[in-house]
Amino acid sequence: MSNLFLILPIETKVREFHAKLLLSCFAAEAGLRVILGDQNEILRYLKYLPRGIYVDKSVARTKIAKFKKNVRMGNRVVAWCEEGLIFLDPNAYLKERISVEAFNLVNFFFAWGKIQAETIKTKVGPENDKIVCTGNPRFDLLRDPYRRIFVPEADRIRSNYGPFILINTNFARYNHFYGRDFVIRTMKEQGRIRSDEDEAFFVGWSDYLGEMFRYFVDMVDHMSRSFPEYTIVVRPHPSESQEIWKKKTGMFENVRVIHEGNAIPWIMASEVMIHNGCTTGVEAYILDEPVLCYCPISSATYDSELPNAVSAKTSSIDDLERLVRSVLKEPFGLAERRREDKGIKGLLVPYLSGFNGPTACTNIVSALQRIEVKGCAGKETENEPCIPASARLISESAIRLKGIAKRVIKGNPGLEGYLKQKFAGLTFDEVKDVLNRLRDISGAFKSVEVKPLVGSRSCFLLYRDSEGLE
Repeated sequence: MSNLFLILPIETKVREFHAKLLLSCFAAEAGLRVILGDQNEILRYLKYLPRGIYVDKSVARTKIAKFKKNVRMGNRVVAWCEEGLIFLDPNAYLKERISVEAFNLVNFFFAWGKIQAETIKTKVGPENDKIVCTGNPRFDLLRDPYRRIFVPEADRIRSNYGPFILINTNFARYNHFYGRDFVIRTMKEQGRIRSDEDEAFFVGWSDYLGEMFRYFVDMVDHMSRSFPEYTIVVRPHPSESQEIWKKKTGMFENVRVIHEGNAIPWIMASEVMIHNGCTTGVEAYILDEPVLCYCPISSATYDSELPNAVSAKTSSIDDLERLVRSVLKEPFGLAERRREDKGIKGLLVPYLSGFNGPTACTNIVSALQRIEVKGCAGKETENEPCIPASARLISESAIRLKGIAKRVIKGNPGLEGYLKQKFAGLTFDEVKDVLNRLRDISGAFKSVEVKPLVGSRSCFLLYRDSEGLE
């Protein structure tokens, strides 16, 4: 395994970085060499990287060209679906997120659990052995001891903001960074909307979320006035427009719209979390933190079952206020009652593998070790890969020209801001700090080392020190 590279790109930093660093540690300890970093940078310089296993977060139609490029270069491809834990209508999920052509290009698909796996098999075939129920590294971070890496950050957040009520939102299909129409237009361009029926479903979903969005704005107002001694923190989805939230809540003195860092320490630091249909509802439940679901409207078509079911639900703003006051009075009472509910525990089992027993990272690395990759992609590389300075100069010039073209031709001035919101850079000190904390709290990964990828701004090499890199 000493010459096998794992190529692990990060698209949305706040959601993926810690989990993919944890997976990198497991992989490096097993003998793989890992290239971890900015997805866009990895794709730009892919031909300069060693042959290896490329990990993607989706098997949607938009991935086909990328997967074919990797295969042509001699890479193997594996994938999971970040959106695969919680989906609404199975048929809509399969249309939007699962492309048979993309799926056929991967060696393994790592499913969150049995429900996702069985759903995908209805499209790719019931006997398909590429699907492995591993769980997802993001949820390994909710397990002990790994959750403890977030304790210092949670303490810092409490110190900065005092006691606060956290409101996590999930309205990107309505309140997108580029505006409401962007999502539907993009889905049409990418072939994910192919019929009037498809369009009606997704437009209806956007309309429903728009109505929910307006209820949440009113709810923020109510919470702000009902709990003036608390800060109300609104944390939008990574693809949402933060500016719209700031405009809608700017008149409330104790409201802050904040989207920084991983969601986990914010959940841990909060007094109580409120959401609707958000994965963070499941995360809060597993973290044993009090979590409430505000459901002012409901839909059999567009509501998400799992995150709402593990939360204490209410459709009334007055009942929501009473629930919040109850939690503030008895901080651990609600979480303990939800944790002891055997029905909720039973509901989680088919959704989540890697929740008990071996971690998702363990399961994934075990599958990776069964993949054979020989040689290097393109030009023979040295033991330590690097990106030539000339390639970086050409690439960065092309990016600037492309940005100008999009602003002038397509009238799209916000691309740079959107990409920065998704991935605001990654430094060696950040990676090293989290690696050290993972070592300290787990007692593992003592042999794992990290260094910057030569010629890169936001990519890093992780490897087992006993083998070293020349």
